[in-house]
Amino acid sequence: MIDMLQKFSPEEILNSLAEAKEYQKTQDHIHFRMYDGKPFKPNQKQLDYFETGLHARERALIAANRFGKTLSVSMEVCAHLTGIYPDWWNGYRYDRPLNVWVAGVSNKETNQNLKAYYVGDVNKIGWIHPSLILDHKPLENLYLIRHISGGISKLRFKSFEQGREAWQAEKVDIVHPDEEMPYDIYSEALTRTAITAEGDHGMIMPSLTPLKGMTLFLLHFMQREEGDEEVKNVASGEVHNSIVYVSATHDDAPHIPQEEKERLLKSYSPHEREARTKGVPSLGSGLIYPIPESQIVISPIKIEDHWPRCFGMDFGWHNTAAIFIALDQDNDVAYAYGEYLAGHLTPQHHAYHLIKQGADWMPGAYDHAGESATQDDGGNVVELYQQAGIRNWVPADKRSVNKGIYTVLQRMETGKLKIFSTLTKTLTEYRMYARDDNGKVKKGNDHLMDAMRYGVVTGLPIARVKTSTLNKFRIPTHQDSGGGWMRV
Repeated sequence: MIDMLQKFSPEEILNSLAEAKEYQKTQDHIHFRMYDGKPFKPNQKQLDYFETGLHARERALIAANRFGKTLSVSMEVCAHLTGIYPDWWNGYRYDRPLNVWVAGVSNKETNQNLKAYYVGDVNKIGWIHPSLILDHKPLENLYLIRHISGGISKLRFKSFEQGREAWQAEKVDIVHPDEEMPYDIYSEALTRTAITAEGDHGMIMPSLTPLKGMTLFLLHFMQREEGDEEVKNVASGEVHNSIVYVSATHDDAPHIPQEEKERLLKSYSPHEREARTKGVPSLGSGLIYPIPESQIVISPIKIEDHWPRCFGMDFGWHNTAAIFIALDQDNDVAYAYGEYLAGHLTPQHHAYHLIKQGADWMPGAYDHAGESATQDDGGNVVELYQQAGIRNWVPADKRSVNKGIYTVLQRMETGKLKIFSTLTKTLTEYRMYARDDNGKVKKGNDHLMDAMRYGVVTGLPIARVKTSTLNKFRIPTHQDSGGGWMRV
């Protein structure tokens, strides 16, 4: 070796060493051992996400800010584009060139930030090393990528602001939406990834921090339907219908120093903290009940026999809703423990299910508009319900909706109203119950919220227990001169 080295000058030796070092650096980058000049080693949550590719086609990484969600998803997509997988890879593998779409919220966001992860910019090299980029067609926002098989993969950049029409026609193997996608565009993107080759499948891989609250997009991943009526929450990592999400918090990001995590937590506004630090859907400034679920949602507890009960009910042909509430009088805490939501049934059918939960004996409060409407538009079927066995109820307080909302909100803020975690449909509405830009309550998906308001405002004052000897209140047969119900 010494004799061989003597044939070269010191300058030639140094140049050879530099070339070898640069070659190794390139290989480390191509094989995903390095990113932006730094070693890359995935954390456990990232590995959990990569592994879901073996079991699901729709795979969302819902994570706190600074976790590295875009970094993680773009790394996987680039491995699929090139066909080169790191030694530690635990996910799905493609063995052919792919057609891939990557999209950000806007064209500016896509071009300035998202592209940097994939193909780099003037300051850094992206996941795809320049030696693997065969061509760039700016007008089409298209890159041609060398695949290990000898074929060519296509990488096209898009944005949500282009609208749904820009997501039609072409077959695509993988779509990576960065941040939350409008649901109509997501549906179109999902259609593009229908079976693209025999023996494998397409995938759609959103990466996002959930700052818009519990939207239809998030519900697609976080809930599943069982039968006609039952909706269940889905846990992180649980696959349903080839759909899965993995949630990640600041605690899952070892690269963020603890003092930085604490600083960020204090910097975020209260309604954003859970979303930005835990990846939990943000409450959002427009929500009517801006109370963290951790303050009001509890695991079911025993409802004592001596606790008075009542229910609130909202009529509708498409959706009839009821909330069942028990009152711990010693502590003045109301517990929403039961729910009912169904549509396109007659009052007799609804009554059958409601009576199973006690609506034939406990007092109830119903939407007062039900007295004057007809069954065709889902309204005044009060008499039909009475004929079916639900008789102990009164019209809800006719005063302003806002007053009722503030009454419910005050109980939530003071810890006087709790909702059982088993009321999944109620919690779904709770997360989406908001005001529009003019401050008016948004209609639609609010039937259980209306029912809860009726129950809290009108139902609780007349709540009763089933055993007659324990009753503190009963439904009187007449009202006093002031229009209020008389205490017995």
